[in-house]
Amino acid sequence: MVLVSVRALALGTFTAALLVTGALADDAALSDKPIEVVTHSGVGGGTDITARMMMVQAPAELKTELVVQNKTGGSGAAALSYANSRPRDGHTILLITQTHLLTLLRNKNTGVTFEDLVPLARATDDPQVLMVGKGSPYKTAKDLLAAAKEKALKFGATGIGSGDHITTYTFAKAAGIKQPKIVPFRSGGDITTNLVSGNLDGSLQNYTEAESQIKAGDVRPLLVLAEERLPIAPDVPTAKELGLNVNLSTIRGFVTLKGTPDDRVALLSTGLLGAMKGKFYQDYLKGSGAAPNSVAGADVWGKQLTESYEQSRAALQELGLTQ
Repeated sequence: MVLVSVRALALGTFTAALLVTGALADDAALSDKPIEVVTHSGVGGGTDITARMMMVQAPAELKTELVVQNKTGGSGAAALSYANSRPRDGHTILLITQTHLLTLLRNKNTGVTFEDLVPLARATDDPQVLMVGKGSPYKTAKDLLAAAKEKALKFGATGIGSGDHITTYTFAKAAGIKQPKIVPFRSGGDITTNLVSGNLDGSLQNYTEAESQIKAGDVRPLLVLAEERLPIAPDVPTAKELGLNVNLSTIRGFVTLKGTPDDRVALLSTGLLGAMKGKFYQDYLKGSGAAPNSVAGADVWGKQLTESYEQSRAALQELGLTQ
């Protein structure tokens, strides 16, 4: 499987590549001090791997070395706090997800607010997919949506107030169905297992979370919550095709903190885009099942971040899960 080989390369073969230091790109913009890439994920986690994939070609683009700082704990709070403790000189960037946004919304004491985040570039846009188990009576998305208008179905999520809980809530609201009964699990793998066994009526997950079960015929993907079909699942219709105005993804992208000089922000954004548009990172995207147009600049990424933040704020308030 391509993803497995890419992970091996990321964590082993290409480690030396991350230590390459070139000449200064611009004395006024960056020194040769390493750029710290802060992630809330442990080594080998999805976000950690995404950071390392970017870093394979980034030294050549940014003309300095990059190092990962894995700051786990507090659902992103530790990573945000660490970044906040560093000089705002362009040598600290964060790879963030919806988890960080939910942490900011739920008043974690990190010293950082959403307004402090300066978007640099989007790294992945991994659409959510509506899935059912092989024994499900719902053969199509229309079947499930029709049933869900009459009764609350059981959906899995990795905790109350988690990113996938918010995604499920937002989807149900947009689709005009009854809010599903959320069954909390420890991981996406546990959700998939219970989907296969028939303990759940459905779930919203990334395609790769259940890829082996889908290929085995144990899970059926019914709907991609995006405007375009996924190359990895070309036969699965999109929400747009069903007339639903809902695009929901697992997103990862790079930010720095407010106060970083504008010339350094511009240099970081350009360098990150160059690294992620290279063949190595693009091959990683293909293997991971993310959308082909995942990589995007600061304007697109910033707009999506704001939309996700406001969407999450509204959902948490309506669910009574924030102050």
